[in-house]
Amino acid sequence: MSPVPKSEELETSDEVTLKYKEILRSNGVTDEVSGVIVQGSGLQGEGFASATKCVTIKFENPSLKPLNLFVKSHTASGAHTEMLTEGKLFEKESRFFMEYVPAAKEFCKSKGYDDLVDMYPKCYYGDENMVVFENLVVEKGYELLNKVEQQDLDAVRFAIKTLAKHHAISYALIHEMGGPENFFKKFPNLDFECFNIPNARTMMEPMMNNGINTNVKLLQRNKNSEDNDEAINFLNSHQGKAFDEVLNIIKCNPAKEKLLVLGHGDYWNNNMMFLKNKETNQIIGHLAIDLQVTRYNCPCLDIAYYLFTSVKPEIRKNHLYEILGRYFDILKHTAAKLGHPIDLSFEDLYTMYREKVMLGFWFATCLASTAGYAVVKDIDVNGLSDMKDFAVQFDKLLQQWIVNNPKEASENAKSVLDLVNECKALSLSA
Repeated sequence: MSPVPKSEELETSDEVTLKYKEILRSNGVTDEVSGVIVQGSGLQGEGFASATKCVTIKFENPSLKPLNLFVKSHTASGAHTEMLTEGKLFEKESRFFMEYVPAAKEFCKSKGYDDLVDMYPKCYYGDENMVVFENLVVEKGYELLNKVEQQDLDAVRFAIKTLAKHHAISYALIHEMGGPENFFKKFPNLDFECFNIPNARTMMEPMMNNGINTNVKLLQRNKNSEDNDEAINFLNSHQGKAFDEVLNIIKCNPAKEKLLVLGHGDYWNNNMMFLKNKETNQIIGHLAIDLQVTRYNCPCLDIAYYLFTSVKPEIRKNHLYEILGRYFDILKHTAAKLGHPIDLSFEDLYTMYREKVMLGFWFATCLASTAGYAVVKDIDVNGLSDMKDFAVQFDKLLQQWIVNNPKEASENAKSVLDLVNECKALSLSA
């Protein structure tokens, strides 16, 4: 199909309509289009790596119901676009959905499992500037869970199953193709590590340092335990070092890793959607979205990141063995039935998790628990003139939230203390 323009703001309505007609035709949809309606998604701050829009396509045939799409594209910020391009985020997501997913489906089908790759949304189009998906909310009733409340055990069971299947299918396909060298020749840059780019440090290092400072202040203002001083000293000892520690955690050494897979890279609450029974409100389905930060690495990076950014602390602590056990069973079962069994014990997995757990800790620290989740939605990515501005905006909103919510801030302090103690007891490197 013809190249897609970079910005719909620069296109006429006829050009927008023609673009979506071509996208539909490339997917075998040839029905005559009567109109294309483009609207904002209302998700400012929820999808940091892109601007998002909802597109409704109406057909000439009145018996055909409109098609609803969800479109991700670059923001209006030049600095932000530069970072995403440097980090290959749109390229990776487009390649993942347009090339990897069809190949994974064909591979699973060849093994007799036609519907095994059922954990991603349908993607209609992708390139380095935009990605077009089905609108899961309108078309199928999926929803995001509340990131401030964090996920309960029922949600975790669905999310960890999806993650295990995602990892297992990639492992099996990589080995079916003769190993990672052959795999990444066919799917280049899916292993590109975007945290290594200069702009990642520009944005994330001050954000992590601010997160440490914020948590230290919370502990100092709300001394509710004799452990406070020890936790404060622990956090202060990592000031100026946290981002480099994250880089060290994600640095892949194939000779030392027990297991390597194509990871999601950003597996947290806002990058997954749930389907609920409308009568009982019980979760009945789950999909992974936003595959922009894929990496070839230890699967426990995804697990640690998810458990510490998205799951209620009491669930993570009280049900850790159950969660890891569910992941382990699904991972091994899926890989085995695809013809590539994984030689890994549960003890191996638990040790791997303890080695990577500080990745989750640092991102949880960076978000400052409830406060960070509450304010990130208010950041206007379109207004960033420099990637340092993201950390500045985030910290300003964070400090204001703490002032405006003293009771919640006090509860946050207790959560920070628990988080530090949990990770110090669990991590092999803290």
